[in-house]
Amino acid sequence: MSDSTDVRQLRLLVVDDHEVVRQGLVALLDRRDRFQVVAEAGTVEEALEATRRFHPDLVVMDVRLPDGSGIEACREIRAEFPLTRVVMLTSYPDEEAVLSAIIAGASGYLLKQIRARDLVSALESVGRGESLLDPAVTEKVLDRVRRIASGTYQDELAQLTAQE
Repeated sequence: MSDSTDVRQLRLLVVDDHEVVRQGLVALLDRRDRFQVVAEAGTVEEALEATRRFHPDLVVMDVRLPDGSGIEACREIRAEFPLTRVVMLTSYPDEEAVLSAIIAGASGYLLKQIRARDLVSALESVGRGESLLDPAVTEKVLDRVRRIASGTYQDELAQLTAQE
């Protein structure tokens, strides 16, 4: 038996500075019964304005935007709208960006090379309250957590020079 959150249509905001990518995401997602794209944005400022205006359930956000970081936008959105979930969708499998996104409150971190049906499935999962990481970045994050837990991460930092 599924609860009402499983069948409710999710209101989406799509944020990417590349118009072709944005339009492709909108076309892919808006034709699904589960999603309604309520707005799109190409900058951090536009993303914040659209979030305040449309109150989306889910924001699909690029990490790198022309006027700032999608991760910082995620932090602001989550602070102002704690029920809005944010999924970072990026080309960069950068370990620091993944960890920063998680700390900022992102519910997911996906790479743009994801297959369309996998993206739809991932966004549906996040819409149900789940969190996820792209398999390509999961091992990096787990390795970092293991190093921190074992204390070797601090040892690696101690070996760096002041300039590094």
